[in-house]
Parts: sequence; C-alpha cells; structure tokens
Amino acid sequence: MGKNIRKVQQMLKGEYNYKTQIGYTPDKVDRKIGEIWEDSEGIRWEQKKGYKIKVSKLPGVGIFGNQCSNCDKRITRGVHRDTYNRMGRCYHCQINFEVDLKSKKIGHNGNKWDFWVKLQQLKRWESIDREAEEIVNEMADEINPFDLSVANALANENRKDFKRDAGG
Repeated sequence: MGKNIRKVQQMLKGEYNYKTQIGYTPDKVDRKIGEIWEDSEGIRWEQKKGYKIKVSKLPGVGIFGNQCSNCDKRITRGVHRDTYNRMGRCYHCQINFEVDLKSKKIGHNGNKWDFWVKLQQLKRWESIDREAEEIVNEMADEINPFDLSVANALANENRKDFKRDAGG
C-alpha cells in the first residue's frame, strides 16, 4: 500500500519516471474458420466466421444436453423436457410410441397399451413406497422410543410431591 501512495505522490510532484514502450505491435495470427486454440491462460477458443468464441465445457444446448432416444432431437424446455424426464423421449416421440402400443393387440387377453399403463402405475407406486419408507426411517432416527428423560423428570417431580404430602 505504501509503495502505491509514494508513486502517486511522486507523480503529483512530477518526479515519477514513466516507463515508455515504443514500437510494440502484437503478433497478428490469422486463424482459419473452425480452428481451436488455447490462450496463455488455458482458455480454449474457436474461430467462427468473423468472430471467435470461447469453447465451453458444457454441452451446447440445454443444461445437460439430453437427446431424445428415438429421433436424437435436443431436449431444451417445456413439454419436451417434462416428457423426457419421465420417459426418455421427446413429447412427439412419446405420443407416437403410445399410439403404436394402442394399435398392437396381444392375443385375446388385452393389448400392449394396457400392460404398459399398468407397468407405469407399478413403477409410480414403487417410488411412492420408497419415499414413504425413507420418511418413516428419518422419523425413526429422530425419535428415540427409549428416551426416558421426560419420564424420569415426571417421576422425580411426583416423588417430591409425594414426600411433601407424606410430611417428609
């Protein structure tokens, strides 16, 4: 801190010597479109048509860059994201999948659609059961059924009252 203040004071008095540099021109590097390089700070860059862009470590589209398992469409937002999170497909591919299931019959006992719907319901109930189990286990860890501190405090209080009533 003291050096900086001293330099400012010298500049105000006119005693400070400026370091001047003459004749420096940075190297002009001609990059081709699509070329990727790393600068002195370790940041990767890519040359585009007329500009450069920093190369990100994240995927280009969306936070996680998910793709539909059927059509390889990028899943970014909205109904497609919700459907992808549940089924692994974009909204349109999921609709097509369900329509195909409804149209295919399996013998005389029903169709694939009914079996698929029942499977989805079972999966949902399994996750609800797991969640309920976790909640019960957490509650069991918090409440100790063998904690006798309250019972002991009540018993000691009753004992004092009994001694007072008995004259002791």
